[in-house]
Amino acid sequence: MGLKLSEPIATARGILNDVVATRYRYSDSDLLAYANDCLSELAELAPYFFHTEGEVECTAGQCLQQLPYDNALALVEITGIKNGPAVHKGERAALDLFRPGWLQDAAGQAQNWLPVTDDRMRFFVYPKAPAGQVLKVIYIKAPDKYLAEADTGLPPTLKPAVTDYIVARAEGRDDEHINSNRAAQFLSSFTQRFAKE
Repeated sequence: MGLKLSEPIATARGILNDVVATRYRYSDSDLLAYANDCLSELAELAPYFFHTEGEVECTAGQCLQQLPYDNALALVEITGIKNGPAVHKGERAALDLFRPGWLQDAAGQAQNWLPVTDDRMRFFVYPKAPAGQVLKVIYIKAPDKYLAEADTGLPPTLKPAVTDYIVARAEGRDDEHINSNRAAQFLSSFTQRFAKE
């Protein structure tokens, strides 16, 4: 069973000294929104929590391909051809140097995939794709928006990080200097949890 956002929200309420339900300073919907925003931040800071397997049907006759998923943030790896061999990661600079005409080579079963610089959604295959070629991929999936009691599928060990983020966002919306300092401290605590990774 994965983390439920209600758990860090409850802990954050204790830290915020906002535990009397009839006089909440921070609404349930606001804290839930902060918790969901935290998951989006985590997808950038610790993307391995959001690795998802998928399939990509290649555009026939093309080397340049793209992830088809609306919820994809970035390609991580192409593992192979569906029901076929592995596809190895290569470097475009090496292919350009040793086989300058590779973009014009005949279509065939993918042997290599090459990331596109500054584009996390597109990639090249070599040689260009034949009709019907399907690749097995791993990509970073954008986190869903969860209700408080929904199972996120994320490890419960993320509870302290999500708690820190919620407290930082809640304290950050107040104008008082002391609260803005607390907000910065909790935000720093959140980001430091992933700084070593």
